[in-house]
Amino acid sequence: MKLPFIPEDAPFTGDQKSWLSGFLAGMQSAKAIAGSQTSVAGALAAPVLNILYGTQTGNAEGLAMDAATVARAQGFDAVVQGLDDVSIDTFSVMKRVIITIATYGEGEMPDNAGLFWESIYSTDMPRLPDMQFGILALGDTSYDEFCQAGKLLDTRLEQLGATRLVDRLDCDVDYEDIADEWINKTIPLANSGNVIVPAVETSPQVVKSIWNRKNPYPAKVSVNKLLSGPSSGKEIRHYEIDLADSGLTYETGDALNVMPVNDGVLVKKLTERLSVDCDIVLEGQEKSIADLLTYQYEISTPSRNLIAAVEAQAKHEKFSHVLKNGDKEALADFLWGKDTLDLLNLNSEITFTADEFLGLLKPLQHRAYSISSSPSKHIGSVHLTVASVRWREEGRDHLGVCSTFLADRVTANGTAGVFVSPNKAFRIPANDDAPMIMVGPGTGVAPFRAFLEERQMRGAKGKNWLFFGDQTRDSDFIYEQQLLEMQAVGVLSRLDLAFSRDQKEKIYVQNKMHECSAELYQWLEKGAYFYVCGDATRMAKDVDQALRDIVSTQANLSADQATDYVNNLKREKRYLRDVY
Repeated sequence: MKLPFIPEDAPFTGDQKSWLSGFLAGMQSAKAIAGSQTSVAGALAAPVLNILYGTQTGNAEGLAMDAATVARAQGFDAVVQGLDDVSIDTFSVMKRVIITIATYGEGEMPDNAGLFWESIYSTDMPRLPDMQFGILALGDTSYDEFCQAGKLLDTRLEQLGATRLVDRLDCDVDYEDIADEWINKTIPLANSGNVIVPAVETSPQVVKSIWNRKNPYPAKVSVNKLLSGPSSGKEIRHYEIDLADSGLTYETGDALNVMPVNDGVLVKKLTERLSVDCDIVLEGQEKSIADLLTYQYEISTPSRNLIAAVEAQAKHEKFSHVLKNGDKEALADFLWGKDTLDLLNLNSEITFTADEFLGLLKPLQHRAYSISSSPSKHIGSVHLTVASVRWREEGRDHLGVCSTFLADRVTANGTAGVFVSPNKAFRIPANDDAPMIMVGPGTGVAPFRAFLEERQMRGAKGKNWLFFGDQTRDSDFIYEQQLLEMQAVGVLSRLDLAFSRDQKEKIYVQNKMHECSAELYQWLEKGAYFYVCGDATRMAKDVDQALRDIVSTQANLSADQATDYVNNLKREKRYLRDVY
C-alpha cells in the first residue's frame, strides 16, 4: 500500500484524520487477527509428552493413562504407547518422556518391555542428549529385586545422556497415592519453559470405574464348585461371581481382583503368641487389633522388614547365616512354607509390642485371577478357576490367603470385594479368522476357556488349538465335558493332553508341543497367535524353549535365528503370555 505524504508539522485536516484513524484501526484489526492465528497455531502445536508403559497385569498401563489425563489438562499433546509399540528410531527423537514400568518375577522386565530393553541396552543404541525423562516404577518389596526394571531403565537412559525431569519413584504394592503425587509433580516439569496453551478440545477419556482396590465392589459369590476329582492332589474350584448392577465390565483376557479376608484362626494365634488383647484399640487407630489383622494387614507371608526384625531376636544360627550372607536361594529354602507365626515361633523370647508388630507388616493386598468366562456368554457374571492352597508345616495347617477365603470363608451367597484389571496385552485376535494356539496346563486353562467361549459366541471361523495338562486325567481334567463338547462341535479344532502321572515317564505340555512340531510350525506360518498362561517359574520357560527349538528344527534355523523368529512374533503381538 502506498501512503500519502504528510509533512511532520502539517496540521491534520478532517479527511486526513479520518483516513489515519481508519488506517490505524485496520492495522490493529490485522494485528488482532494475526495474534489470534498465532494463538490457534500455538494451541495446535502443544508440546508432545510421550508416556510409555511396560506392564504385565495392567497396573503400569493404568498409571500411564492417569498421567495422560493430567498432561492433557495442562495443555500437552500426550501420546500413550506400550514399550512394545515403540521403535528405537522413534524413541531416539523423543524430547519429553515419562515411563511407567512394573517389575515382573525376580527383577525381570515385563513381557511388553523385553525387546525394548534389549534394543536400548545394545552397544549401537544412539545417545539421547535432547531427551528429558521420568521413571515411575512399580514393584513389591517382598521380592529381592524390588522395582529392578525401573532401576535398569533409569540408569540406562542416564548413560545415554538423557536428563531426568525428577528422581525415579519406586512404588510398593500400595502405590496409588504416591504415584498420583509424583505424576502431578513431574508433568509440569516437562514444560521446559514453553508457554502451554490448554487445548480447546481434548480427546475423549475413558471413564474409570468407581470400583478399585480402595473401594472394591461387594459381589455375591453365587457358585463355588469343586472341579478336581477325589484322587487329585489338588483342590481346584470354579467360582461364579455376580456383577449385578455394579457397572463392572470386562473383556476376555482381563483379571478379576479379589480382596481377601484373613483367617480368623491365624489372627487369634498371632495375638495369643504376642500376648496382645485382640479387642484393644491402639492410639490413633479406629479398629481393634483383631480387625486390623483380619482386614488390613498381610499376616501370612512375612514382609522383609519382619524377617529382618525377627532375625535380630531369634538367635537362630542357620537363619542368621543365610540372611546375612545374602544367599537368596538358601533363604528362600529356609522360609519355604513358613508364615509369620512360624517365624515368631523360632524362639519363644521373640517379642514385639502391638505397635511394633503392625509397623512391620505390609497392607493386605488383592489377589489377581485370570477370568475364565466370556462376558458375551455370561452376561452380568464373571467366572474364576482357582486352586485352593493348603499345606501343613510345623505341626499345624496353613492356608493360602485368598484361595481359601473364597473356598471356606465366603458363605453361601456371601460377598467378596472385587474389581477388574484390564489386560490389553492378552486379547484374542481381532481377526476372527486368525488361528490360535493356547498352552494352559492346570488353572492356566482359565483364560482359554474364556477365549473359546468368546470365539464360539462370535461365530469365529479361526481354528483353535489347546494344549492342556495336569497330573491325572481321572481327577485333574478340569472342564473336561465343556472342552470335549467344544471339540465335538468344531470350536476347539485340536486338543492335546499331557497328564504327567498317568504313565511311568512324565509328560508335560512342552513334550506334546514337540510331538507335533511340524503342524505347530505350519500354524505359526499361517498367522497363528501363540498364547501361554500359568506358572512363570518353570512351565512358561520350558514352553518358550520348546517353541524356539521347534522353530529352529522346522525352519532349519540357528538358535539365534530362531530367537529372532520368536521375537518377531512378539513384535507382531502374536506371542502373548499371562504368567505368574
